[in-house]
Amino acid sequence: MDPDYLPSLRHNGALDPNNWQPSRDNLRDDFGARRVEEGDLVGWRYAAWRVHEIRPYLDVDLTDRQRERLDELVQNVTDDARTQEFERLRPFHVVLRHVAGPLAIKEGEAPGWKRLHDGTREISFTSWPHRTRWYRLRDPYKTCSCHGHPWPCQEYDQKVMTAHQMREMDRLVATAQPGVCAHCLEPISNRQKTLTFPEESRFVPGAPGPTFHAGRGECWGGAERYEREGRLASNPDVVRLASCPGIRFIHEQLGMPSDKRIDCTAGPFCTGQHGPAGYRSDTPCYSHVQLAGNDGAYARPTFDCGYRRGDIACIGGDMSSGGTSLSPTAADQLWEQRRRGAGGWIV
Repeated sequence: MDPDYLPSLRHNGALDPNNWQPSRDNLRDDFGARRVEEGDLVGWRYAAWRVHEIRPYLDVDLTDRQRERLDELVQNVTDDARTQEFERLRPFHVVLRHVAGPLAIKEGEAPGWKRLHDGTREISFTSWPHRTRWYRLRDPYKTCSCHGHPWPCQEYDQKVMTAHQMREMDRLVATAQPGVCAHCLEPISNRQKTLTFPEESRFVPGAPGPTFHAGRGECWGGAERYEREGRLASNPDVVRLASCPGIRFIHEQLGMPSDKRIDCTAGPFCTGQHGPAGYRSDTPCYSHVQLAGNDGAYARPTFDCGYRRGDIACIGGDMSSGGTSLSPTAADQLWEQRRRGAGGWIV
């Protein structure tokens, strides 16, 4: 087993063959290549293919949509480098011929290859350098002993995926054990604060609702994900036990009364469920929190506390661009963006 391959499932194609990547010692380039040349041997969907032909798209060949896409890609490039960047990102048509390995297709997908007179299978499609990563194989390349296919083969990936799914199933079953935190799987003592969801467990059908440590930040985060991704998805009107539809700010002005120092954009709809003390330090009042793709929905403190420090100042109280409140749906989307690190929080 390849030690560099096993820890991650990102390159396992058992669920989607497009995710497959040859083992690192089979690659000519450590991180793949954006372009290929005629004669290159490439790995794609567990098989080895030979690049038979490359046909660059000329200007007259580009569709209107392709031209628009290219213009979007170079819009922030300086005029001097635009022509060079345009050529670097220009799509090309590639023709591949099958060498060895399975002809894997996704569920519901029609085979995209054709059989030539000599029995060779050929496939062709358009490749965009900015989003396509080619895995060029060494020649000769490492194969599996069971099928002679490029390593790792389909059977190996399926075994890895099955083992992973079994471990996940064991973990889910462990969350239903009484007296155990569903996130950290550690015992819960009588002196520890807990949060138990009243509905049937979404982890294990038929089991009682899971219990989480309420005084631990990581465990509270697990409870928050469980609620936002499960309970609220099924019933947006359910009473929140581990989340709030607002964003909580902390005003930095010295001498602020304690009852005004903490400011939630949900206002009267704040549930107070922002996690235990010290969990996810509150957003300072001079930060601007923005929800991308949702015009007018942005969060900032509900009032200006007067904090000033150089160019930094409390941004609360500005009602000119839609107000301060967020709908629960928008807030949950913003939370999801922040969790994924998708650039939802702008300071």
